Amino acid sequence: MIRNYFKTAVRTLLKNKGFTVLNVLGLSVGLATCLLIVFYVVDELSYDHYNTKADRIYRITEEVKLNGREGSYASTEAPLLNALKDFPEIEKSTRLMPTSALFWSAQKYSVKKGNENIQEKKIVFAESGLFDVFTLPMIDGNPATSLNEPHSVVITESAAMKYFKKIDVVGQTLTFNDTSTYKVTGVIKNIPSQSHFNYDFFLSFSSLPESHVTSWGYSGMRNYLLLKPGANIKKLETQIQKMSIKNSYSPSAWNSGDNYLRVVLKPLLDIHLRSDSQYELSKNGNIQYVYIFSVIAIFILLIACVNFMNLSTARSSNRAREVGVRKVLGSARKNLIAQFLMESTLVTFVSTVIAVVLAWALMPLFNQMSGKELIFSLQSISWLMPSLLVIILVVGFVAGSYPAFYLSAFQPIEVLKGKLSTGFKSSFLRSFLVVFQFSISIFLIIGTIVIYNQLNYIQNKSLGFDRNQVLIIKNTTALGKQANVLKQELKQLPGVVNTTMTSYLPTGDDRNITGLFPDRVIDIKKDMLAEFWSVDEDYISTMGIKMVAGRNFSKQMAADTAAIIVNEAFVHKMGVKDPLNKTVYRDTYGIQPFLIVGVMKDFNFSSLRDKITPVVLTYAPDNGAISVRIHTADVNGLMAQIEQKWKSFSPNQQFAYSFMDQDFDATYRSEQRVGQIFISFSTLAIVIACLGLFGLAAYAAEQRNKEIGIRKVLGASVSAIVGMLSMDFIKLVFISILIASPLAWYAMQKWLQDFAYRVNMHWWTLATAGLVAIFIAFITISFQSIKAALSNPVKSLRSE
Repeated sequence: MIRNYFKTAVRTLLKNKGFTVLNVLGLSVGLATCLLIVFYVVDELSYDHYNTKADRIYRITEEVKLNGREGSYASTEAPLLNALKDFPEIEKSTRLMPTSALFWSAQKYSVKKGNENIQEKKIVFAESGLFDVFTLPMIDGNPATSLNEPHSVVITESAAMKYFKKIDVVGQTLTFNDTSTYKVTGVIKNIPSQSHFNYDFFLSFSSLPESHVTSWGYSGMRNYLLLKPGANIKKLETQIQKMSIKNSYSPSAWNSGDNYLRVVLKPLLDIHLRSDSQYELSKNGNIQYVYIFSVIAIFILLIACVNFMNLSTARSSNRAREVGVRKVLGSARKNLIAQFLMESTLVTFVSTVIAVVLAWALMPLFNQMSGKELIFSLQSISWLMPSLLVIILVVGFVAGSYPAFYLSAFQPIEVLKGKLSTGFKSSFLRSFLVVFQFSISIFLIIGTIVIYNQLNYIQNKSLGFDRNQVLIIKNTTALGKQANVLKQELKQLPGVVNTTMTSYLPTGDDRNITGLFPDRVIDIKKDMLAEFWSVDEDYISTMGIKMVAGRNFSKQMAADTAAIIVNEAFVHKMGVKDPLNKTVYRDTYGIQPFLIVGVMKDFNFSSLRDKITPVVLTYAPDNGAISVRIHTADVNGLMAQIEQKWKSFSPNQQFAYSFMDQDFDATYRSEQRVGQIFISFSTLAIVIACLGLFGLAAYAAEQRNKEIGIRKVLGASVSAIVGMLSMDFIKLVFISILIASPLAWYAMQKWLQDFAYRVNMHWWTLATAGLVAIFIAFITISFQSIKAALSNPVKSLRSE
C-alpha cells in the first residue's frame, strides 16, 4: 500500500511541475535558513559546556552603585579567594589575571621565536587550581603542580606547535618581552572556541609582585568557585557580600543614600550570553539575539509551511474531481488522507535534502557574516540527522494536514455534479494564512529598517573625537625610553600631522577608573569615580578633541604634572559652573592634589549603549602605544616609512598596528553582524512569502479565467482586470500592515532601549515598510494578473 501511495504521489507531483517547484523551492530555502540559524543558536548555547562540572562553577561578580554611578564588574578583590577557603559550600577555587589588569602597566606581551618577537594576546596569569575547576585536559605535565613555581607556563598544543613544532615540550623555555624566561611545565589540549576565555599561555601567578598583595582594594582578579552539590547560592552570596563590604575602603558608604555593593555568583553557563559586566575576559554574546534568531527561524519555517498549505488548498478545485472519482470507486477517506500526507512528506523530504546541500554551500558565507567557525562535523551530524527526520515528519504532517483532511472530506456527488465551489474568495483559511505570512514579512521589514538606521547612526554619529586617519602603533612599551624618541621622529615625517603617546585611547581596551574627591579629607560619600588617563601634551590635538574652557597641557609648565583636564560629564558630577583652577584629590599612596586647568568636550570612549561618564586626563608618561594622525594621498608609502622607523628602533619586534576607525568598527562588529544576518534572513522570509503569493495569484487567475473572459467580452480593460485580480491580495496586505505595525513598533523600541544613543522611530518608518510590502506584493501578483488579463477570452469561453 505504501509503495502505491509513493508511486501515485510521484506521478501527481511530476504532473504538476509548477506547483511542485514552488513548494520545493519555498520549503528548501526556508529549511536551509532554519538550519543555519540552528547551527548559530546551538553554537551560542554551547559555550563553556565542555567543562564537566560546568553546572557548579560560578564567577564572583560585583554590582556597584556609588554616588550615582552604577556598574557591574567581572573582576573582584585579590585577597578574596584566600578569605573564602574555609567556607563549607566551596569545593575548589581559582583565579585568572589578564595582563591588562597588572598594577604597573596594561602590558602587552611578546614571545620570542628565533630572532623575532611575536605579539601574543592570549596570555593570562593563573594558578594550578585552574585545572581543578575547569576541564582543561593536560597532554603532558602535572596539572596539580604545573603553575605552582614562579616563571612556569602551561601552553596549549597549538602554541607548542607554533613555537616548537612539537607537543612534547615540557622542560623547554619561552622568553617573554625579551626579558623574562618561563619554563614550560605543561601542555593542554586547545581550549574549545565555545569558551568565555580562550588563552594559549597560562603564566604562573606567583611570578608577579601582585601575588604577594594581601591588602584589600586591588580588584584585578577574575575569581571562580567550584561549589559542592546542593550549595546554597543566595546564602553564600550574602556571606561574600558582607566580607567585601567589611574590607572595602569605607564600609559605611554602602549604607548611605542609594549606594550599594552586591556580590553575585554568576553561573559559568550564563557568562557568554547573560553577562555584560565590565572587564570580561572576552567579547560576550547576547541572549536577546539568540531569541531573535530563533523566532526568525520559526517564522521562516511557518511561512514555508503556510505556502504549502495555501498552494495545496488553492489547487483543491483541480483535484476535487480526482477525490470524487476515487471515492466512487471505493477509496476510504483514511486512504485519501494517507495519499495526500505522502505527497506532502515526499515534498518535505526532497526539500530537506536540497536544504542540507544549500546550508552546506552557504555555511562559509554565513560564517563570514556571523564571525563564527561553524562546520558540518560528526558531532553536529549526530544531532542533525535525528532532527532532520523529525522535521520531515512534523513539517510534512503540518504542511499537508489541512489539504489532506480538507480534500478528503469532499462529497463525491457534489464534486461530480460540479456544485463544489473552491474559488479564491471562498477560503477564509487561505486569506488568514496570507495575512499571517505578510504580517511576519512586514514585521521583519520594519525591523530591518530600524536596525539599518541604528547601525548607520552609529557609523556617522559625531563622537567628540576624530577617528579618521589615525594610525595606532602598538606595544611601544618594548622600546622603553626610546619610545618617546620614535614619537618625535615620526612627527617629522611628511604626511604626519601629529603624534601622541599613551595606551589610553577612545577606541582602546585600556581603562583605569579611580576616585577623586573635592576635599583633602577623604569622604567616600563624595567620591567622584572617573576614568583616569595618563596622556601627553599632544593628545588633545591628535585625537581631535575640542576644548570647552581652559588650556591644554604644556611642556613649559612643570606644574602640569599635578594638573588635569576634565570632560563635561565630570564637571556635571562636580556640580559646579566653573571648575577651572579648582583642586580635586586622589587617595593613592597618599593624598595627591590635582588642579583643573582645562575642560574638554564630552567624547564617546565606550559603546554607544552606554552614556558618557566622567573622564580625567593627567599629564604623565605612558608609552603603551603611539598614535599618529596622518594626512596624505600615499598612505602605503607613509606606512612603509613608519615601519622602517620602527625597525630601526626595534628590528626584532613585530610591527603591530591598527587604524582607529577600524578599531571603532570592531566595537560594534557584533551589532553589524547581527544587522547583516537579520537583513539577510528577513529578505529570505519575504522571498519565500512571495513565492507562495505568486502561486496563489496563478491559481486565482486560473479559477477565474471564465469570469475574466466574460468581462473582456463585455469590454473590460486590461488595467481593470489587473486591478480586480490584485485587489483581493492587496486588501490582505493592508490588513497585515495594521496587525504587524504596532507589534514591530513595540519590539524595536525595546531593542533600541539597549542603546544610550539611538535613532528615533518615526511614523514614516511604518509607512515605508507598508509601501514596500504593497509594492512587493503587487509586483509578485501583477505578472500573473497581466498574463490572465491579456489571454484570449475565446479559449476560456469556448467550452460554454
